Amino acid sequence: MRQWRPAPFPVIAALAWLAGCGGSTMQSDPRGNLLLRDANNYKTTATLAVPVVETASATDLDICWSAVVSDLQCHPVSATADLDTVALLRISHLSKEQVQVRLAAGTLSQSDVAGYLDFKTDHTNTCMKLSQLTLFGSQTDVPSQYVESTDYTYLLLFTKGTTPGVGARTMLFLQPTAASTNTKVDGQTGCGLLTFMADLSSLTKLSVPVAGPWILDWRDITRDGQGNEAPFEKIDGVTIGFYAGMTAADLEAHIFDIETMATGLWDITLTGGRTVDLATATDRTSGAPFPGFDRTDSGTWLLGLTCSRCQSPAPILLTIVEPQR
Repeated sequence: MRQWRPAPFPVIAALAWLAGCGGSTMQSDPRGNLLLRDANNYKTTATLAVPVVETASATDLDICWSAVVSDLQCHPVSATADLDTVALLRISHLSKEQVQVRLAAGTLSQSDVAGYLDFKTDHTNTCMKLSQLTLFGSQTDVPSQYVESTDYTYLLLFTKGTTPGVGARTMLFLQPTAASTNTKVDGQTGCGLLTFMADLSSLTKLSVPVAGPWILDWRDITRDGQGNEAPFEKIDGVTIGFYAGMTAADLEAHIFDIETMATGLWDITLTGGRTVDLATATDRTSGAPFPGFDRTDSGTWLLGLTCSRCQSPAPILLTIVEPQR
């Protein structure tokens, strides 16, 4: 019998693009004129409250997701169009409470995951059987191994995309018990499961010259917004955003809508290194070159270092930019 086994797995917690603010300092250095340090970075706290569904043990459950109408950021979800993968994680020797804490902090490690199985949706049907889960396409007798145990915690994910552990829209803990006769699992809406807060007041703003140059260097940062060690090798993007007529308090009040609220967003795709010229950024929608920081309308500028392959999609660093004439 093929058994579950650990698989390479970037762990999830589906958060959002976020913001920060604070004091201001002008920075210069031979490496570049825009030096990012930990003082420039926002700080975040996150908690998860994942529902628990008790089910029968060693049974071929029906798993459905038609009720998933919103994600963890409270954005609308189409159960047929937006959900690509249903995944089941078997996590070793951690309680549900411990799993929630590690997921929210982005610290659940590959060594914690004793098994990973998934099912690719067909974007038409919204139900499947537990036995349809596979180990990267290889069949396994899942029901016989899905049993009541004090050694394992089972986490069911409904995700956008097909990369293991990335893009979760909502999640459930499954708890097989010998006493339960429940053979159906209905996915639940993600809105309300995640509480996320960003410190928008204590960071040091990054001063930039309106006329340029804008050579950004981040080799001095050591931590991400959650206080974890900065994963330099995984940083793969820079985003600049402008929010006309908005303050840091406005952004904090609508923290999950930070991308949709932007007046303009400009991106740079990185392939390595720890420095980049912001003049190479392009408009996310039109592809037009970044026009610079000289605007007549008031508002707030944000700059983020992003990581599409990290445990959390929240920016590694996010700061408020303060243009200087």
